[in-house]
Amino acid sequence: MTKSLSERIALYADENKSTGKQFLPAFIALKPEIEQALQDGWAMRQIWNILHQEEKIKCSYQWFRTLVNRHIGEDRKRHPCMHQRKSTGNGHEGFRFNSAIEKEKLI
Repeated sequence: MTKSLSERIALYADENKSTGKQFLPAFIALKPEIEQALQDGWAMRQIWNILHQEEKIKCSYQWFRTLVNRHIGEDRKRHPCMHQRKSTGNGHEGFRFNSAIEKEKLI
């Protein structure tokens, strides 16, 4: 008798519990270098390409992005750096829409 989909998924999950965790130790070891490269302005794709070519990281790019967002993204949120918005000085940040039309500027 064939097992139901739920039973097959449960069996697969039991057999493959640590599929994503196998890449975590290598990522944590390289975390300071990855953080520095991101601060230097390099794209995640470029960082992953080099580390993947050097065989220092063997995960997919998508999983690498997940690891960066989980482990480095949290640090960025806790420790704001130079990527913050600067105040304009008038108490308002960013773009402000003014719906009033000034006819002098239209001519």
